[in-house]
Amino acid sequence: MDECNACNEKFEWDDRLIIVEDKYYHKDCVTLYATGYVAFLDDDPLGETENDDGQDAYEIIDGLLGD
Repeated sequence: MDECNACNEKFEWDDRLIIVEDKYYHKDCVTLYATGYVAFLDDDPLGETENDDGQDAYEIIDGLLGD
């Protein structure tokens, strides 16, 4: 859960995250369309985001600030 489902890199505390169907992505890894914020990865729709246009990783993933 502490890595991006698109690039498989671990999240840093200040990364912007997008949540789609309980999966986490870096905001920069997906394309957002403001139709209720639908996320796309390489032109394939992932689904509607659960947190609009993203939020900071430390707000979502426990333990990132303790490292």
